[in-house]
Amino acid sequence: MNLPAPRPRVICVGGSATIDQIFLVDEVKLPSAKLTARQFVETGGGMGANAAVAVQRLGGQAVYWGRVGEDEPGEQVIALLRHEGVDVAGLRALRGFRTKIATVLIDARGERLVVSVQPQGYPPDASWLPLDQVRGAQAVLADTRWPAGAQALFDAAADAGVPSVFDGDAGEPAQVRATALLATHPVLSEPMLAALALGAPEDALPRLFGGRNVGCGVTLGARGALWFDGRTLHAVAAPEVEVVDTLAAGDTWHGAFALALARREPLPQALRYANAAAALKCTRFGGRAGIPSQAELSDFLARV
Repeated sequence: MNLPAPRPRVICVGGSATIDQIFLVDEVKLPSAKLTARQFVETGGGMGANAAVAVQRLGGQAVYWGRVGEDEPGEQVIALLRHEGVDVAGLRALRGFRTKIATVLIDARGERLVVSVQPQGYPPDASWLPLDQVRGAQAVLADTRWPAGAQALFDAAADAGVPSVFDGDAGEPAQVRATALLATHPVLSEPMLAALALGAPEDALPRLFGGRNVGCGVTLGARGALWFDGRTLHAVAAPEVEVVDTLAAGDTWHGAFALALARREPLPQALRYANAAAALKCTRFGGRAGIPSQAELSDFLARV
């Protein structure tokens, strides 16, 4: 009897898993206005947490390590991840801390305005992470929101010979650059790469490359992604779609990319896969709610 192939295991470390309250409006009017939303959804959020959901929906086995507050929103975060099938045994609820909540307005162009209540500064200690489990993973991923957690994960991945993806979307530039050197596959957002003041993307990536990097990249939204492999720059276009909501698109990109690496897909194919996953997510309202399934993405790839 042929048994199904095991799902590739991807460990995701996130600095802040959230509850997102998302409103779809025609226009964000500032500085003062009353707006009527055409749609509303409340769902989970957070860079690493959304990436874990993307891994799970796209056919991997996602493990999420991180922190929430010991409060009702924290319980909701855990329940939503568990409902997706994500392994949350390494997610800690911290007494005396508040889980982050965000209110997000999505306008008719798919762009967003985010107002968030921060988690009051979770302690940086990462010594409790079950890093011995990294040897059983096929890839790992971390975001910018918990540098100590990302460093611990990437060090363990290096010892185990496991590919490591860094989602460099935001943060303090010097810290982001230092953390990027610890990962095999760091991929920054275009605004974050610009904040490093290394020049245009085609100049910045060779200057960013170093440390443990197999390569380094930048996501360019509708223009796809640019990748530097230590010698050559490679541009990978994104499918053209009608954008409804860009919230969680970058998180989806990184989760899909990490899963493709876990499957040992060639790099050009992994980049195309991540571009397609993020593009398909952008056609759907609701942040995390719009992350596609494996079947949906396979169908989309067959058509683009």
